[in-house]
Amino acid sequence: MAPKFPVVIKVGHAHSGLGKVKVENINDFQDMASVVAVANTYCTVEPYIDSKYDIHVQKIGANYKVFMRKSISGCWKTNTGSAMLEQISMPDRYKLWIDEVSDLFGGLDICALEIVVGKDGREFIIEVNDSALTLLGDSQEEDRRQIADLVASRMHAICRPRTPPGNIEEPVPPPVGSRGILGSLSSLTHSETPPPSASDHTSLSSVGRRESQTSQTSTVSSGRLPEPPPRPFQRQSSQQSNPPEDTEDTMKNLRKTFAGIFGDM
Repeated sequence: MAPKFPVVIKVGHAHSGLGKVKVENINDFQDMASVVAVANTYCTVEPYIDSKYDIHVQKIGANYKVFMRKSISGCWKTNTGSAMLEQISMPDRYKLWIDEVSDLFGGLDICALEIVVGKDGREFIIEVNDSALTLLGDSQEEDRRQIADLVASRMHAICRPRTPPGNIEEPVPPPVGSRGILGSLSSLTHSETPPPSASDHTSLSSVGRRESQTSQTSTVSSGRLPEPPPRPFQRQSSQQSNPPEDTEDTMKNLRKTFAGIFGDM
């Protein structure tokens, strides 16, 4: 089926009247096809509408506006050259159209429709824009403020940082010192062995005092530096002399105390 001329060829994604050519016959159409072949982009072909004026419908949040634009320069492109712009009241059908378009694309808060009205009175939606809409008229500054307020309110509602519940506290890690390690080990073995009684702590402190007095007495009598006390869990050398009775009592009490904390060793 042969196309009906004239037609409008749109090259690429240009806007504001750019990249659009009115083709009157098949010869001009073939010439345009050869040009598009080397343009490295796509093109669309639409029927030409002998327009009387065009309509711009915009939605910014809950604010709707409609503008009517009439060309006074005689150009077939109503959005090119000299034109007369007028804001008109919102018909119900225009509001219904733009709301349907908003829902169609997931609920757009900002969008616009471009409508061409032919000389026969028929209306054609030729373009849909999202936030890349063109602001028209004397209320452009008001529209910019509405867009800024809308974006700020959305950011406050959606991009707000999450706050943890007030009753939940983050666990504090145990200290890395020797006491902290011993406390952690004792908490691990708490379910297996009972905690040391007060008598065990008393015997441990008394043993420590007796050991300190014994070491001071031996240091004064011999006139030499005291030897360091044996470390826990370390066997004494076989070359040392037999320990006195106080030292044996000390080691027994220490074994009982650590057995109560860490279990049988």
